[in-house]
Amino acid sequence: MDELIASVRALIKEETSTPADDTVIMGRQYLPLCIATANFCAINAAQTPLSYTVLFVDGGNSILFSGAGLCIGFIRTAAVLYTDNTRVKREVKEFFIVVAEKEGLFTVKTFPKTSFDGMLFNPEDESLRDGIARSLSTRIVPVVRRFAELEFAAAMNTAWNPAAIILDGTLESRYPYESEFLETLLQSKRACALAKTCSITTKNGFPVTTQLRKLGPVGAWYYYPLVENPNPLHAAEIYFIRLHERSSYVFRFETQIGFDGDVNALLSALAQNSTDPVFYGYPYGLIDVDAVARISDEEKQMLQTTFSVKLGKEWQEFSKRLSSMDAHEILDKIRF
Repeated sequence: MDELIASVRALIKEETSTPADDTVIMGRQYLPLCIATANFCAINAAQTPLSYTVLFVDGGNSILFSGAGLCIGFIRTAAVLYTDNTRVKREVKEFFIVVAEKEGLFTVKTFPKTSFDGMLFNPEDESLRDGIARSLSTRIVPVVRRFAELEFAAAMNTAWNPAAIILDGTLESRYPYESEFLETLLQSKRACALAKTCSITTKNGFPVTTQLRKLGPVGAWYYYPLVENPNPLHAAEIYFIRLHERSSYVFRFETQIGFDGDVNALLSALAQNSTDPVFYGYPYGLIDVDAVARISDEEKQMLQTTFSVKLGKEWQEFSKRLSSMDAHEILDKIRF
């Protein structure tokens, strides 16, 4: 432990003493730019237009049962609409999902039936694999949840007509089928996304959000541009934002290319929505919709119990298929 502490101290000293190289390191699909103080712009929450509406969308999923080549999960998507910093509408959609391997492909069924029924996924697909290992059936559940979020966001945009749509994450297409759902959502010209985490670094290996926090002005601000984005699978303008003067966090924020709105008005509305002392600088609408979409451990256990009871005497036979994957769970429960 002492050697570890010494190593971390050396890293901290290096970060504070090394001359900054503010060249951004990002994926090869992007053209990085150097950080420049001229690209910081102030956000004024007081400039939010009256009756400005923001739609927040998120999803949650849980794996109820899994075995080799099979899993049963539960997916919930949620949407909340905020007007003048007050929630005025809420909508939820949920379904069960079964992913089963047949003839080397994962097939999807949902209950009740959804547009995701019949999807096929190759376990060897690079976007799904874990390193060089073929993907497991459980990997498909969060991927379908992402599709469900995009589809639900497009549907709620049609129903509620907000000024902007905020997703949790990014607007990049990474998985099979995903571009189809993104293209539908992007037709709204209102799609945006806020990512809680960011892996972008500077050439010296320092987090870009840390560098921006150091160089940024007092108060709420946004930074743009940081990179040029010619990636055809990521039709977005990339910003970095600090939404409250007391916030220690800088978030990656994206608007779709061709966003049909005033970005300054949107960021003002988000800053106005980011004043909760529990998490200064993070939009409360995203906290709210996350709480609605989240599937707790207690709910998961209730769903598992209900399933086993309804399956009745066939549960014993079904549970044998699960035993191929549950050795780790048994070891996790052993107290030595």
